[in-house]
Amino acid sequence: MALERITIDYAAVAELLHSPEFEQEIRAVAEKVGEAARASGHVVTSGEPLPIDVYSDPDADRVGWSVAIRHPAGLGMEARYGLLKRAAETAGLSAEAEQDDGA
Repeated sequence: MALERITIDYAAVAELLHSPEFEQEIRAVAEKVGEAARASGHVVTSGEPLPIDVYSDPDADRVGWSVAIRHPAGLGMEARYGLLKRAAETAGLSAEAEQDDGA
C-alpha cells in the first residue's frame, strides 16, 4: 500500500481556531457545561449556590472558554462529587486528568 503525502495548511487551521464561528461553538459547549454544573444544586456553607464561572480563556494559538469553580469549596466539591467532570460528560465531553510524565 502506497503512502500518501498530506500537506497541512497551518495558516488555514490557525484562521479556523481564531474564527468567531469556532469561538461561538466553543462558548456554547462551555455554557452547556456550566448550566449542567449549576443544575446539580450544590451550595456553599452560607446557603448560596456554588458559583460556577464560564469565562473566555484564549491562548495564543486558539480561542477558548473555561468552566471553573472559583470558590474555596470548589476543589472539595470536584473531589467529592466530580461536579465539573459530570457536567462535561452531560455536554458530551470526556474529562480526563492530565498525566504527569515526570519529565
